Amino acid sequence: MNALFFLVGIVVAYLAGSINFAILISRWVRGIDIRSVGTKNPGTANVGREVGKGWAALVFLGDLAKGLIPLFLSKSFLFPEDHYLDCMALVLIGMAAITGHCWPLYHRFKGGGGLATSIGVYMFFVPVEFFVTLLVSYLAVQIFFRTKKYAYGQLVPMFFIPLAPLMVILSSLFLDIPVGDNFRIGGYPWYMITGVALLSVYIFMINLRIVRQRFSEDDSD
Repeated sequence: MNALFFLVGIVVAYLAGSINFAILISRWVRGIDIRSVGTKNPGTANVGREVGKGWAALVFLGDLAKGLIPLFLSKSFLFPEDHYLDCMALVLIGMAAITGHCWPLYHRFKGGGGLATSIGVYMFFVPVEFFVTLLVSYLAVQIFFRTKKYAYGQLVPMFFIPLAPLMVILSSLFLDIPVGDNFRIGGYPWYMITGVALLSVYIFMINLRIVRQRFSEDDSD
């Protein structure tokens, strides 16, 4: 692994992640700081409630791209090998994009929870397992917590994040279906499973902080 390439990938991913579309779009469209209204979280769900669903979709796509594009570029030009060091470098680059969203350089290090950006990162590494895990998480919240305020935006990630590595492990044990040169279903090497687990732990810690803060505010109302 080239240290200079790694540094370039980390810096570019963090700077890309620091572009917060929720803050920018809510300011341009409504002249408000999305961090001061609703849940005060500069993300897709809050924009949907306070600005409009169409604008929220645009925010989601932008935040998703912040996770996907730096990884695609890094895989194509910096770390193209199927090697554990390259995989770990890409995992850390994905985490840098999420970090940029949560603590953006351009917005005084006050950002969102990084869910949409995390989705882009998961989609890059394990796209099929990502969609299956997301569906299971959504159904769990629909069954057990649908009456809870902001349940889908905040609890779906809390189900999804610990389930994602488990789903990758299960698919690796029972499936191994190559689809093209750079895409497969199951059959992941140990370092891919480890990378997804590390990614999940990192995102879980970020979202746990947000959920605790939100629920404590609800209890104090």
